Amino acid sequence: MLSFIEQLPMIGPILAAAIPFLFVLGVVVAIHEYGHYIVARWCGVHSDVFSIGFGPEIVGWDDKRGTRWKLCPIPLGGYVKFRGDADAASAQSDDEALETLTEEERAAAFPNATLPRRAAIVSAGPIFNFILTTVLIAGIAMTTGVPNGKPVIGSVTEGQEGARAGFEVGDRIVTVGGETVEAFGDFAAIVINGAGTEYDIEVERDGTIINLPMTYAPPIMVDRLKTGSAADDAGLEPGDEIVEINGEKIQVFDEMRAAVIDGDGAPLSVGVMRDGEAFTFELTPRRTETRNAEGEIVVEWLVGIYGAPGLGLGSEIETAGPVEALKTGATYTYNVIAGTLFFIYEMFGGRGDTADLGGPIRIAEVSGQAAQQGWGSLIELTALLSASIGLINLFPIPVLDGGHLLFYGIEAIRGKPLNEKAQEIGLTIGLALVMMLMIYATYNDVMRL
Repeated sequence: MLSFIEQLPMIGPILAAAIPFLFVLGVVVAIHEYGHYIVARWCGVHSDVFSIGFGPEIVGWDDKRGTRWKLCPIPLGGYVKFRGDADAASAQSDDEALETLTEEERAAAFPNATLPRRAAIVSAGPIFNFILTTVLIAGIAMTTGVPNGKPVIGSVTEGQEGARAGFEVGDRIVTVGGETVEAFGDFAAIVINGAGTEYDIEVERDGTIINLPMTYAPPIMVDRLKTGSAADDAGLEPGDEIVEINGEKIQVFDEMRAAVIDGDGAPLSVGVMRDGEAFTFELTPRRTETRNAEGEIVVEWLVGIYGAPGLGLGSEIETAGPVEALKTGATYTYNVIAGTLFFIYEMFGGRGDTADLGGPIRIAEVSGQAAQQGWGSLIELTALLSASIGLINLFPIPVLDGGHLLFYGIEAIRGKPLNEKAQEIGLTIGLALVMMLMIYATYNDVMRL
């Protein structure tokens, strides 16, 4: 009997993407808003409304503390409305409503909380997102495990290069072409980057050193395409086998890479085999600027094709104990934050590709793909999105949590909050920025369809 996730594609493309999308976004939003809610409770601030989604209420209930918990139909976020707020964004206080409250009720109003408590409440949403990411990845590390990086074969896929060369699970790689390797990644990098070269690979098996000659020269199969890239726009698809560049036969991926580099941006004629039929596509590489380790700008010409390595060998997978698992989760969270900040830095420096920005449609598409791969992939996507949303909410843009923290920082320096007019202007600008970003991201999504 097929599992629920395996049956999703049979239900229909829209439903197959919508259900995982709602699950992923729902979990991330719920944890974010719960962070605001629970820290507000700890700080003595009452919450009038806890909402998942925007718009009219679908279903809801009141708890014994007087908080209205509700679910709304627009699944693009949520909010907690605290006592004394004029709106769900906690942008301004409702002075008229505050005057009608008893002294005890006013003491539990958000505008009357001390500055440190307000800052803690606002910060809690993003912090809970980071905690969720860390815990989810730690859970994966403790249950299904993560690659340990050791030069030991953990899996062998029949019919691929590794199996044909004679590798077995448990083999410890000692040398590749006479070069000692200390990590599985080093072995894979040498063999894949040296495609077409025969390597003598020494492995230790049951205490005996065995030599396994191996030549990595698989068909140049398109594994995936960078969305919005030259190859994607030209019409290439995953599974295409690239056989010619500008009319010349090629056998290894490096030959295609060399043709792109040597062409210096010139259009390429790419011949592929697809389901037994020959096709030719014309594509023009995209100029991309990156910075190397020395901070120098390096110009590259890219077509956006990711080839399937095809070694068919995997590293050992190890489950981790609680402490090591939490370290793995924390490292993953840090890497997501650092990677996102670097992408933004490159984008504003004119070196990043704004076509990589995705919106709700892209999230739904990726959620559906992750669901088809299993719960592990869906949970990892949830972890990734949680850290990303936590970081974005810390940006110093009014209407986001970071914008509130910016205002609180100014209040701490001045000894009093900004006047109402200045806050209104800031909120208007912030809302405009967020809306423009959402519109652009959605535009990118539509252009990818």
